[in-house]
Amino acid sequence: MQKLQTQLHQKSLIVSDPVSIKYLTGYENDPGERMMVLLVHEDDALFILNAMFPKPESIQAIYYQDSDNPLEILSNNLRYNDVYVDGNLPSRFLIPLMNNHRTFKNGSYLIENLRRIKTLEEREIMKTASKHNDRIMEELVDAIYEGMTEIELANLINQKQSTHPLTGVSFNPISVFTENIANPHAIPSNRTLKDGDVILIDMGGIYNGYHSDMTRTFFFGENKEIEKLYDIVLEANLMAIKAIKIGEPLSTVDKAARDVITKAGYGEYFTHRTGHGIGLETHENLDVSSTNHTPIEVGMCFSIEPGIYIEGVGGVRIEDLIIIEETGPSVINHYPKVKQDIKKRD
Repeated sequence: MQKLQTQLHQKSLIVSDPVSIKYLTGYENDPGERMMVLLVHEDDALFILNAMFPKPESIQAIYYQDSDNPLEILSNNLRYNDVYVDGNLPSRFLIPLMNNHRTFKNGSYLIENLRRIKTLEEREIMKTASKHNDRIMEELVDAIYEGMTEIELANLINQKQSTHPLTGVSFNPISVFTENIANPHAIPSNRTLKDGDVILIDMGGIYNGYHSDMTRTFFFGENKEIEKLYDIVLEANLMAIKAIKIGEPLSTVDKAARDVITKAGYGEYFTHRTGHGIGLETHENLDVSSTNHTPIEVGMCFSIEPGIYIEGVGGVRIEDLIIIEETGPSVINHYPKVKQDIKKRD
């Protein structure tokens, strides 16, 4: 909180994103349609929330009833006319606050710049989350069988990621076969697994509030066409990781992955960025793309996930999470990336 407040000289900041509020204060709550904001100034912070919600322990709060006007309370407590607002404040709350005397600016970057740099404690939690993701991937491989549907595999992932010490999935798992892999965000269907199929599993779980994320692509018998794609994507993944250097722009990492796939003749089939930030949310505001020239810093955590997707054929994606340590990049997923034929595992 103090790092944030040092940036607020004669400014008011309205924080409405529940995840950012949890990050800044430790207070966790889903307000639904009701207004819940953390109003931050350089020397204090104030909660404004409905009286029905749990009471925060460490920060002063003003409580309102459903019959009250919370916007009037917020307006009366805005100390400055220079007001920064996070990107989550609904327009139904923001527009009534606007008048000729106040200037409203997007203040999301103030919080995002803090959240993108993980503390040592956060890094350790994320490493543990990824260890559980590795374990579950190994358990899934042992559970896959011919005739299994994509939905059955997704349900198994949901169950395992919701078992102690995990508290649920980071996102709806993607567990799809062969031609369905051509859609990077495919939704599992009743498609059944058969000999010669390819299996993509993209999943993560939540541990102590922090998210994991990993993608592996497996073979269920021989598929020469997609095996060729696998070799290319694996090289792209490894070259991107090799390109990660403190102080270098994130765009160089994207380029390293993209160059491999383009050189192999499949550039048009790599249809998304190389990676995204991750932490308290699966997708945080840190993207590994050709247009993001932000320098790589110690404490950043992001994915490396190149892929090739060909409609009517299928595709491959291989994803790892990277934490930038003082000594350089550290891959925190350890499930193997070597080409694996599940059908021949015995």
